[in-house]
Amino acid sequence: MIYEISAEYAPPIGDIRELSAGDELFLMPDWKSRPDWLRYLAAAAHAMARGCIIRQGADLG
Repeated sequence: MIYEISAEYAPPIGDIRELSAGDELFLMPDWKSRPDWLRYLAAAAHAMARGCIIRQGADLG
């Protein structure tokens, strides 16, 4: 699966936590303007520990 988190859109946090090897999560440049960005950061860290590839900033191009 491929998911994206931005200021305007984010999938449910539980979906992010379930990502694993073979999945990708794109953190758009404005994602930290979300009021709940710390919760998404924790979910992304959990996904990364399960093997998900996280891309942010310069990695998006």
